[in-house]
Amino acid sequence: MCKLIRAVLFAAAVLLTPALAKAEGDTGWHLATIGGREYVPLEEFCRFYRLSAVEPLPGEIHLSGNAGTVDGKHGRPYVFIDGIRHTLSFPLLERDRQWYVSRTDLSCLFDPIFRPSRVPVRFSFRGVVIDPGHGGEDKGARSRNGRYEKEYTLDTARRLGKILRSQGFPVVFTRTSDVFVPLEERVRIAQAYPDYVFVSLHYNQSEPSGHGVETYCLAPRGAPSSNNGTWVRRVDYLSLPGNGNDLLNTLLAHEIHLELVRLRPDDPEMDRGFRRARFVVLRDNPLPGALVEGGFLSDPMDSSWIDRPEYRQRLAEAVARGLGHFFQATEVRASATRAISVKRGSELQ
Repeated sequence: MCKLIRAVLFAAAVLLTPALAKAEGDTGWHLATIGGREYVPLEEFCRFYRLSAVEPLPGEIHLSGNAGTVDGKHGRPYVFIDGIRHTLSFPLLERDRQWYVSRTDLSCLFDPIFRPSRVPVRFSFRGVVIDPGHGGEDKGARSRNGRYEKEYTLDTARRLGKILRSQGFPVVFTRTSDVFVPLEERVRIAQAYPDYVFVSLHYNQSEPSGHGVETYCLAPRGAPSSNNGTWVRRVDYLSLPGNGNDLLNTLLAHEIHLELVRLRPDDPEMDRGFRRARFVVLRDNPLPGALVEGGFLSDPMDSSWIDRPEYRQRLAEAVARGLGHFFQATEVRASATRAISVKRGSELQ
């Protein structure tokens, strides 16, 4: 226990060093500590990203500029970026007529979305590990017509794989039939493909039932999972294998979620948000990863859509489009990195 506490305290100290949370290329932020957490004045945030700010109503803020738009409220755990819901690690705050954004959200949410070309990329990603959730005795959620999640995820995965292969992307599946694959084995499969990204496909269930789609990526180090509110556990400060890709995880999940919410544009409740979690397949995975919840099998409307092959095809196409946007953004950065490396190498000769 003492070792765990020391590790947590050390991780927290590293997390709170100013350099870690600076947006790439910035010269420094004037940090404010509020409730034991570090925040950046929204005025500086807006200046850096060239956004203008207005307060349409007390306790509400609207930002706009070439980078995009942000709509938020004091104390609310999420914002709308370009009209799409994104869960924050920590809420926006207003104190004495001054707004603040958490340092974690600055570096791990807004910066990769506003400046995807600045996300560090070691190499070009060339393929996808597709993870159909559940399987075998692990049936997953049950639909209102008696079918199980494991059937829908495998069908969607096959459709996604076919689309990606037709576009020239190699794919690997964590399962190709109705078999049980432990979560740890799914991670081991992914580890064999370091230049791939990882997408896990699921359908949701809750009581009372929710409605709509969610896209998850790993919670940043020192931040809570979305379903835990603002409560940060000691173990949340520990560095996980997946945290090495925090910025890429954000960009990947963001691009996929943008496409998913467009599946039913006439449904105002379709967007349940970009969210954070510490699922094993994201937590222990060295690849950039996202987990898709494509709707609620416990909801009559969602269940009827999910049961239609044409909807699962459209969902697979949406995920593929999101992956395509991610590959485009990271390839630009990877190409620039390669050019810099070649230039530096020639200078040393």
